[in-house]
Amino acid sequence: MADLLDFGMTALGDLLTPRLAERLRAGGTPVRYPDRALIHARGDIKPGLSMVRSGSVRFGNPGSDGSYIVITVMGPGQCFGEFSLFADLPRTHDAVAIGDTVVDQISRTAFDAILAEEPELSRIMLTAVTGRLHAAIEMIDDMRRLPLPVRTAKLIRQLAAASGRRDHARCTQSELAFALGVSRVSSGKALGRLRALGLVEPGYGEVVITDPARLSDWIRTHAELEPLSPAPAPGRAPLSRPD
Repeated sequence: MADLLDFGMTALGDLLTPRLAERLRAGGTPVRYPDRALIHARGDIKPGLSMVRSGSVRFGNPGSDGSYIVITVMGPGQCFGEFSLFADLPRTHDAVAIGDTVVDQISRTAFDAILAEEPELSRIMLTAVTGRLHAAIEMIDDMRRLPLPVRTAKLIRQLAAASGRRDHARCTQSELAFALGVSRVSSGKALGRLRALGLVEPGYGEVVITDPARLSDWIRTHAELEPLSPAPAPGRAPLSRPD
C-alpha cells in the first residue's frame, strides 16, 4: 500500500546523491514505531524533517462523523515535515505507522547545519516539494472535474504503472475508497461500472485491467483535459507549436 497515493512522485531519497543521503541519515535519529503508532498528530508543531527508512506512514484525519480520510501513504525514501521545517506551520494530518516502521527524525538545527554545508540540498528539496505540489494540484482538478468512475480508472492505471505491470493493480476496494476520499459503497459502484464496461476485473487484493490500451482510451475520452507532456530534457529546447 506504500505506493497507493504517491502518483509517481519521485521520492527525496531517489534524488539525493549517496553522500547527501548519508549526511541526512547521520544527522538524524532513527525512531522505530510499531504498527498503528502515532508519529505526530494534526496540529502538532514539530520543526524538522522526517524520512521514512523502512515500513510505511499513513496520513489522514478522522472526521466528527466518524469517517476517516487517508490523504497519502509514504514508503521508504519519502519525506514529510516540510511545512513545519520551512514555514513553522502546524502538521495538517495525523501520521500513523503501518507495520513496523523506522523514521529518521532530523531536527531543524541538524538540517540547517547540513544545508549550510551542502547548498545543493536546497535545489533537491525544492524539486521534491514542487513535484508533490504539482501532483496535488492535478489531483484537486480531477476531484472537481471528473466523475468518480473516471477518477477510479485513472487511479487504477497509476497503481498498475507504479508496480511495473500495466494490467495489474495491487489494492483492495477499501484502499481505493481511502485513496479516492469516498465511501467504500461509492467506490464499489464506480468499480462496478468499469467492470460492466469490460475494462477491469476486481479480484482479491487486486484489480486486473482486462485491456490496458482500451482503458487508457476510455480515460482519454472522458478526462476533458489533454494529458501534460513530459518536460524536455535538460539542455533541450521545448518544441514550438505551429501558428
